[in-house]
Amino acid sequence: MGETTTPRTHVLAGLALLDVPAPDQLTDRQRAGAHCAFSGIPLTVTGAVDLGRRDTVRAGQPVTWYPRAYRGEIPRAALAALHAHTPDCASCRDGETANHCPTGTALRRLLREFR
Repeated sequence: MGETTTPRTHVLAGLALLDVPAPDQLTDRQRAGAHCAFSGIPLTVTGAVDLGRRDTVRAGQPVTWYPRAYRGEIPRAALAALHAHTPDCASCRDGETANHCPTGTALRRLLREFR
């Protein structure tokens, strides 16, 4: 049986593409998910978006962390990721084939979902 995708699956895939600052560039509260990983503002239950699992190395040891962001920061981060991605992607540069690129499509979906 084939894999089923839902709108939520597409959003999660897009969130995983966002360029989150490295943990050593964040405050303890940002690393803990209490403050936005992008802006540093305190997060509420209704305004927070889980950015998904991130794996990194810190002090030579593997570290898994789960950053969160303020909902209003997602479009800015998605647009920045799309602008960084597009110059190197022939499909995204060509308006007629832009939907053939899974990365570009996921980032554009984020822009629509969080506007």
